[in-house]
Amino acid sequence: MHTVLYPVNELRIGGAEQQLLELVRGLDKNRFRPIVAPLYPGGPLDAEFRAVPGVEVVDLGRRGKYDPSPLVGLAALMRARRVDVVQPFLSPATFFGLLPSLLMRVPVKIITERCGVRRSRKLGYKLYRASEDWLSRYADAVVPNSGAGRDLLLERGIAPEKIQVIYNGVNRERLRVDWATAMSHRARLGVPDDGHVVGILASLTPAKGHETLLRAVAAAASRRPGLRCAVIGDGPLRPQLEALAVELGIADRVVFFGNQRRVADFLAACDMLVSASRDNEGCSNSILEAMALCVPVIATDLGGNCELVEDRLTGYLIPVGDHAALAATIEDALAGSIERQTIAARARQMIDSRFSLERMVRDYDSLYTRLLHEKRVRALQVEAAAG
Repeated sequence: MHTVLYPVNELRIGGAEQQLLELVRGLDKNRFRPIVAPLYPGGPLDAEFRAVPGVEVVDLGRRGKYDPSPLVGLAALMRARRVDVVQPFLSPATFFGLLPSLLMRVPVKIITERCGVRRSRKLGYKLYRASEDWLSRYADAVVPNSGAGRDLLLERGIAPEKIQVIYNGVNRERLRVDWATAMSHRARLGVPDDGHVVGILASLTPAKGHETLLRAVAAAASRRPGLRCAVIGDGPLRPQLEALAVELGIADRVVFFGNQRRVADFLAACDMLVSASRDNEGCSNSILEAMALCVPVIATDLGGNCELVEDRLTGYLIPVGDHAALAATIEDALAGSIERQTIAARARQMIDSRFSLERMVRDYDSLYTRLLHEKRVRALQVEAAAG
C-alpha cells in the first residue's frame, strides 16, 4: 500500500477542496492510504473529510501567516508515515509540502495547479509563487485541471513533459435534487409564475465578479420584472455586495443564501447559472455541476471557462466585466426557451461523457502508479550500477 499526503491550506468550502474530498473518497483504499494535512485546523469540510473511511486528517496547527511550523510538522509526518507521494493543494500549502518532501526524499512529488495565478498579487503571494516555481523543477509532475492551467504553467517555465491535465470530475451523488426544497428556495426569492432565477455559485471575493452580475440584473430589471437573483456562497465582500444591491434598487430581487453544501437544490431552483469570474479560472466546479443538472450557463470568456462553454453550443460566453453584455445575454437566453433547453441538454451530454468523477480518480490512480513504477525502476538501475 502506498501512502499519499495531501497538504492543503484549510478545509474550507471551495472548488479545490471539494475536488480533493472527491479524490480521497474515490481512491482505492486497498492500494492507497490518503492523509490530508491542513495548515489551519477546523474548517467547514473538516467533518466530511474525517468521515471518509480509510482517510486520516492531521492538523498542522499553523498559528498565523508568519508561522513556519508546518515545515517541521510535515517533515515529521513524512518520516513517521513513510510517505510515498506528496501532492499539495493551493498556495502556500504547495511551498510547505514540497520543501520538506525534498529533504525527506519522498519518492514522488506532485504539484496541483488550479489555474490560480492571480492577476492582482500581493507581496506574500508573489514570494510563495516564486518559491513554488523554483521548487517545481524538482517535482515529478504538475497537474492543472484545464488546458488554460497548462498554458499558464508553460508561461511560468514548467517543463512540458511534467505537465498532465486532469480535469475535475462531477460527483452525481452530490447532485441529487430534493425538488420540494428547490421550490422552497424559489418561494424565498419571490419568483412569480412567469419569472426566472439567475444564480451564481461562488465565494464572495473580487475574482468572482458578483458586482457584474448585480449590475446586469439591475439593467434587465425594468424589462423583466419577474427576474430574481440567487447568490450562493459567502465571503468578505458580502456586506459590500448587499449594499450594492440596495444602491441599485434590486435588494428585493436578490437573496444572499450564504455557503451551502446541498448545492443541487439551489442550482435546481435556478433557470440559469452565471459564472462572472474576472480572474483566472481553471475547471469550474459550479459550471460543471450546473451543466450536469441541465441548468444553462453564462460564463466569462476567460481561462478554462472556454473549455467547458462553447458559445451557443454548450452555454453562453460574455466579455469579462461587461454587465451590459451579461444583461443582454440573460434576456436573450430567457427569451429563447427552446434554444436554451437544447444548449443545456448538449452541455449535460458533454459532462456525462468527459467529466465523470470515476474518470478523474482513475487518472490520478494511473499517474501515481506510473510515477511510483518509474521511481522503482530508476532506483533499481542506480543500485545495479553501484553494485
